[in-house]
Amino acid sequence: MRVSIRELKANPTRAIALMRQGKQVQITSHRKVVAELVPPRQQATDKAEPSDDEAMQRLMDAGYIAEAATQPFRPGKAIVFPPGPDGQTMSDLVIELRGPR
Repeated sequence: MRVSIRELKANPTRAIALMRQGKQVQITSHRKVVAELVPPRQQATDKAEPSDDEAMQRLMDAGYIAEAATQPFRPGKAIVFPPGPDGQTMSDLVIELRGPR
């Protein structure tokens, strides 16, 4: 279907309705096609969002996290990590990793 720019300006809903019906609408200026309106392509890779458990498993498989959290994070509540096997605390480890200042 061909529609002139003038027609498109006067009644854009008609051109969009044609396009929604699956028809290709050619826009003309001085009887020459200058543009085309086409329906959007259907994406073949439309997938459902993964569940929370699936997303967490993907992150663990990729190595981004070690294990899923067992408790929600509570701001202001201190998390205490026990010392490692050599007696090193988390603070000691952080200071060591920072290096000399």
